[in-house]
Amino acid sequence: MEEDRIWRWKNIYSTTYIRYVNREQIIHDLYISKDINEAIGKMQPYELQEDLKQEVFLVLCEMNEERLFQMYNDGYLKYFIVRTILNMAKSDRSNFARTFRRVYEPIEDIGSTEPYDESLTTKLYASMEILHWYEKEIFRLFSETGNLLQVSRDTNIPYRSLLKTIKKVRLLLKYKIRNYAHD
Repeated sequence: MEEDRIWRWKNIYSTTYIRYVNREQIIHDLYISKDINEAIGKMQPYELQEDLKQEVFLVLCEMNEERLFQMYNDGYLKYFIVRTILNMAKSDRSNFARTFRRVYEPIEDIGSTEPYDESLTTKLYASMEILHWYEKEIFRLFSETGNLLQVSRDTNIPYRSLLKTIKKVRLLLKYKIRNYAHD
């Protein structure tokens, strides 16, 4: 069983109050904290704010318990969280940036000199028949706009969910088109 920690403070009449606090209570109080939620709400892009919040609290959950209680008792845990939010959101080298912000590497458009093969279109439409209606519609919206972030804004579907769906559909369609002759 986890040992409860004591946090002491004085009110304006200098009476000392004792409050027993454990790790889960601290993390829960911070998770619903108005200040922390406002700080995360100021980060861009909007679609990654919830992912950022989860990553920040993952850092807290993995933190050494003694260090967490020390920062909490010394009163600078919120400062630490805000600093972590800024580092994750603004740094190009953070785990958050590598995991969530870098979706693709830009490539040069060298243009194709080969003639377009009409049978690919036929194979694509035949392969799309096996997709679930949700996957088919998301793929259609993405192909029309060419911008997954815009699709996320228009449909209010989380960006990461759309990204996973598009990757899954692309992989499935590549497989089906390459193996079309065998079907």
